[in-house]
Amino acid sequence: MTNMPTLDSQVRYSGNEGAVHWEGRVVESADRFANYLHEVVRPRVADADSSFATELRGLATTGMETRFVERLLNSVPDPEGWEIGEALAECALRDDSGRNVVWPWNTVRDRRTPRASLPGADLVGFCREEEKVLLLFGEVKTSSDTSTPPGVMSGGSGMVWQLQESATRLDIQHALLKWLHARCRSEPYCDFYRKAVSRYLTSGGKELLLVGVLIRDTEPSELDLKSRAGNLALRLLQPTRVELFAWYLPVPISAWAALLLEAGS
Repeated sequence: MTNMPTLDSQVRYSGNEGAVHWEGRVVESADRFANYLHEVVRPRVADADSSFATELRGLATTGMETRFVERLLNSVPDPEGWEIGEALAECALRDDSGRNVVWPWNTVRDRRTPRASLPGADLVGFCREEEKVLLLFGEVKTSSDTSTPPGVMSGGSGMVWQLQESATRLDIQHALLKWLHARCRSEPYCDFYRKAVSRYLTSGGKELLLVGVLIRDTEPSELDLKSRAGNLALRLLQPTRVELFAWYLPVPISAWAALLLEAGS
């Protein structure tokens, strides 16, 4: 990531309760955000490797084939706000959260079908803390809802419920571990996997880092996270840890797809 753009967000609020930490971060510069979206987030949303398209075009030998190739290459729908939000959350956690987060795969190439998703979580990876490595399971919500907290934080499909499910349901954890195992066949990811899963097993499945990421284009408010953090603190105890982040961004979510495509044109 040398010389790559950064979000350069500033912490607007933070707090702790029990095993839960929450933090709201604000990005002030629209230009900086647009540059980060182009240079860092875009390759996580749409494959930036042009070799596939170049070879496909090279195999077309007639005008009809060339036209068909262009139709094929343009068949992928424009990314939706939530898709960009998930990719942004991956990048922001890795680059802007102050944590040493590792994603052992390329999200784009890992997809097998359109709109594919992970089995039970939006984010699966590792968090390194000196010699310790923790399993990281995460949820991402992208919202322009002016309510505080927004609706995506509550209810049966809300962040709080989903994080609690990831922390307590062995069937979800089994699926996530199996999914992750298949993507950690080479170093250093194989070593991270062994270290993190060893801690998980020793703790009886309790030593996990659960991360909730809220992506917003609204004014920052601690109410977005504080009450939800308190709710989780009553239900999830150490050694399980929960970290909730909100990133408040200077460009409306509705404009992200156009900005992403414009940057990539």
